[in-house]
Amino acid sequence: MRTTLFLLAASVALASPAVAKEATKKPTTAELQNAQQTLSLLVSALNSKEVPQETKNGLFGCLYQNSLGAIAGDSAAVLQKNKQIDRKNPNARLLILAKICGAPVPAGKSDARDKPKGR
Repeated sequence: MRTTLFLLAASVALASPAVAKEATKKPTTAELQNAQQTLSLLVSALNSKEVPQETKNGLFGCLYQNSLGAIAGDSAAVLQKNKQIDRKNPNARLLILAKICGAPVPAGKSDARDKPKGR
């Protein structure tokens, strides 16, 4: 029993410098702001009655499996490459997040006038 505890303590002590080194990498103000906006959008989408449950499940799973920093960084990269996308449009950003996360993309409601009339 003492040997097991000693080995566990030794492995934690050896891993601590690596964890501490990674934790000292501070995000920039822009990265923090982007992460805040991304989290706000994700929470709004999860609480929305207009977002399909399949999309919510995909977004939640993505947030569970990935860091918020990684998701926000990928989203910022897409926006950086596609300048024509309005950064202030939450629907556009939600679609980007759904694509990044592999969540089912919500389909737009089709207008009855666009549907061909049956015979």
